[in-house]
Amino acid sequence: MPFNMRLFATTLLLVLASVATGSAGAEDAPAVVAFDAAWARRAEGAAGGAAGAGAVSAVVAAGRGAMTALPASLPARWMLMRALYFQGEHATAENGAKRAVFEEGKSLGEETLDLIRKEAGASAGKDLSKATPVELVPFVKGRPDVVPCFLWASVNWGKWALVFGKTAAARQGAAAKIRDYATAVVQLDPSFDEGGGYRVLGRLHHQTPSIPFITGWASRTDALKYLRLAAEKGPRNFVNRLYLAEAIWDYEKGRRPEARRMLEALVADVPSAALPVEDARAQEDAKILLSAWGKG
Repeated sequence: MPFNMRLFATTLLLVLASVATGSAGAEDAPAVVAFDAAWARRAEGAAGGAAGAGAVSAVVAAGRGAMTALPASLPARWMLMRALYFQGEHATAENGAKRAVFEEGKSLGEETLDLIRKEAGASAGKDLSKATPVELVPFVKGRPDVVPCFLWASVNWGKWALVFGKTAAARQGAAAKIRDYATAVVQLDPSFDEGGGYRVLGRLHHQTPSIPFITGWASRTDALKYLRLAAEKGPRNFVNRLYLAEAIWDYEKGRRPEARRMLEALVADVPSAALPVEDARAQEDAKILLSAWGKG
C-alpha cells in the first residue's frame, strides 16, 4: 500500500494533541507510537540501500514532532538522532547536505548529553556538568534510554566526521567524542543493537588517522578486537560482518581469502525484515569492496 503522508500527519497531530491535553498515558508513549509507526514504514519506496523521500520525511517529522512535544524525553531525542542518521545515510547524496543532517544529529547528541549530565548530577547531588559519557556510566546505570542516546550520538558524530574529513574532524576532537560515547555504550550494555558499541569502536579504530598527541590511541589491534566482539554479539548483523571483513582484509593479509568469503556470503544473504534498507546498503558496499579487491 502506498505511503499516505496526509494520513500520517493527521495521526501524528492527534497523538501530539493527546500530550498537550494530558490524555496520554506514560509520558514517552506518544513519541514511541508516532515514531515507531513511521520507522516501521521507512522502507516504503526504497530502492536497495536508498530510502524513499516520502518515508524518510515521515520518519524525521515524527522525530521532530516528538521532540517538540517532549523536549526533555530521552526516547524522543534518540529517536530523532536515529531518524537523522537514516536521512543522512540513506536519503542524502550531496556532501554539503549530508554534513548539515549529521551536524544536526551530533548537536542534538551534545544537547542530550548535557541533559543527562544535569539529571544525573541532580540525582547524585554533585556537579557532573563536565563529565564525559564514560564518567557518567556509574550514575546512569539502570536508565536504559541513555544507551541509545549515546549510541546514536556516536553514530552521527562518526558520519559527520566522514563527510567533514577524517583528519580535520579528528583534529577537532571528533574521534575522542565517538570513542567516549561508544565506550560508555559498551560499559552500560555491550549487547545493545547487536554489539553496536563494539561496532562503532572497531570502525573508529579502523578509520581514524593516527595523529600524534591527538589520536595516537587508534589501534589496528583494537579495530579487529572490537569488530570481532561486535560480530560475536550480532553474528548475522550485516554491518558487523561488512566492517570485520574490511578490517581483516586491510590488517591481516594472510586471511584475505576469509575476508572475501565473508563478503560473498553477505552479498548472498537475505536482508533482515527489521533492517531492509540498512542491510541492502551493506550488501551494496560489500559488492563495491569485492570489485575493488579483485583477485588480490
